[in-house]
Amino acid sequence: MTKRAFGFRARSLILGVFLIAASAFGEHACGSDGLRQDRPPDAYACGGSLEKAVWDHWEHWGKPYAVTQLLGQRLSVQRDTYALYDLEITFHNLLAMAQRCRRFDRQLEMARLVKTAFSALGPLPGWTEGVAWVCRGGSICNRKARTLDSEVTLNSVQFLAFAGSLALSMESSQASRDGGDFAAEAAGVMLQHLERWNDSAARSALLKRVQATVGDVRDGSSALFLSDKDLWTIAVYADFAGILQKRPLIRGDLGLSSARLRALAEHAALILELLDARTSTVVGVDSGGKAVRLAEIDRGFWRRYVDNRYAGYTLAAPPVRCIKDLDNPTQQKVEVLVDAANVPRVMDVGWDISHARRFVHVFDALERSRGALVAVLGLSDKKIPSPETVAALARQLRFRVWNQDADHPLFTNYYSGVNGWYRVAYDNGTGLCRAGYAPFGLSISFPTGGYATWNRFEPVLGVLARRIHAMTVSSGERERAFVEKYYSYLSGSADPRTRALNELMFWPTLIGT
Repeated sequence: MTKRAFGFRARSLILGVFLIAASAFGEHACGSDGLRQDRPPDAYACGGSLEKAVWDHWEHWGKPYAVTQLLGQRLSVQRDTYALYDLEITFHNLLAMAQRCRRFDRQLEMARLVKTAFSALGPLPGWTEGVAWVCRGGSICNRKARTLDSEVTLNSVQFLAFAGSLALSMESSQASRDGGDFAAEAAGVMLQHLERWNDSAARSALLKRVQATVGDVRDGSSALFLSDKDLWTIAVYADFAGILQKRPLIRGDLGLSSARLRALAEHAALILELLDARTSTVVGVDSGGKAVRLAEIDRGFWRRYVDNRYAGYTLAAPPVRCIKDLDNPTQQKVEVLVDAANVPRVMDVGWDISHARRFVHVFDALERSRGALVAVLGLSDKKIPSPETVAALARQLRFRVWNQDADHPLFTNYYSGVNGWYRVAYDNGTGLCRAGYAPFGLSISFPTGGYATWNRFEPVLGVLARRIHAMTVSSGERERAFVEKYYSYLSGSADPRTRALNELMFWPTLIGT
């Protein structure tokens, strides 16, 4: 193993001090009312001061943002389905905290938001049956990307993963009595989408990807990737099976025959087979000389992808810049300073750490509904990723992605540990100019992405998250400057709503874990 990856013995004493300090917080399992009964809750426990601050943020910033802007203006008025994407990103960590702390009343509030989104479902062009979210406006859907007047599958499946998790937890709690038959409604919407996505073309593409190797990727296409849509789909399957296990009668209400259920099971099994094929592991050595297992997903498959073409460029100076378009004063255009052709290709690059935040909630869904996937869909338990696989992903974050600085933690842009530029001159069809993300430019994804909840596998991750939290509330000049540079959305100079919404993504990951 390289000194870069594992030669951290010189830092082990400092890190040990942080771990000892973190142990003072203890393990805070929530009781039936969300509180420990043996002693007053500390700041990071369910019922502590930070959870109170979270719900204050929810009332003042989060809920109005969800109701008025996301579901009101964007989804209902503009028919912008990227509102569903943003709702999941912003509030999934909050939902997970509400589930850990058994906040049934808050889950009921979120269920009302989901039901509002369900009311925006409508006919899908080209389909005679079923409903979908069709993107018809907003600032992102466009003709160039072929997202206007069509279903943006990622938006739908990402939101359904949120809705499915909520429906399953409500079905398992007292909240189901107050929310109407939310689980049945959610299961019906999930089923319609899962069956539509399980056509012959989808299965054929899955089989091709299962059999593909890194060497089969010869261009910049994403066709052979294990995508975020695949991951969210398997999460939807997991919680759909969980709902059917909790409420077997829903299967009859949905008219779900054995043949239809078997077809769904085959689709879910194919995605799990792809996930297994794309999970690569290596054995490394930790700072104490102990062998540790690390894991990545899709390692090397993304090396030719346009978003990653500057992964080998690690200088601070941007490789491109955005300048005025003299032919169109309202627009900017890209001026290339460093040609991508002159940047060495990084052969082992895979997911970036921002998109990889999906791992947290997807693997949580697979674990909580493991029994249902086996009992309801008849899947093999051995084909479902084990907790050890998730632990190996957490160790990768700990040993390869983190910069090994406990005082000022930063995180590489790529899950492989590569720290070059990401998404240089990104073009999503909207015509906007983006210079890209510099080395460590995606570090904000660690606190807002939910990774701190993996402290059950790697306690260091919880320590680092608490250190970042401490810096964001510090009055120290050095800490404030560091946060401003690398975690600007959590800094005092951020727009108040921007900061509050990012805190709503971050703070819940510290609570009850």
